[in-house]
Amino acid sequence: MKIHFREHIFSFILVSLIIIISIVSYFRFIVNNDYMVSYEGVCDPTIEKCFIGCEDDECTKEYYYSEVQKYAPDLYAECGNDITDCESANICLPEDKECSVSYCDETIDGSICKITTNNLDDLQDDNTNI
Repeated sequence: MKIHFREHIFSFILVSLIIIISIVSYFRFIVNNDYMVSYEGVCDPTIEKCFIGCEDDECTKEYYYSEVQKYAPDLYAECGNDITDCESANICLPEDKECSVSYCDETIDGSICKITTNNLDDLQDDNTNI
């Protein structure tokens, strides 16, 4: 028995670690929902600098969105399992532990930004001051 154990010690340790990691991950992600959720939120291109998305491969129809990240337990507590029609899913609430809403930045994101006419006026004003 000792010889068999000595010959396969690496296998025993590896299998034990995989089982332990699997159990810990199951409880963390499935039972406790301890993870961040990232999704596309609502964005009004007349007020905010929105990302531009395409509904199909040919990009015949565009839509505008912001990038939202929320802590899963907070999101499920506010909206339930379906976040598609939940107004609270698009904003950060004071009781949220971790939350961020990102809007498009032309200097970083470039061509995937929707620049409104108000934003173009601001850019033209900046160019005259140079």
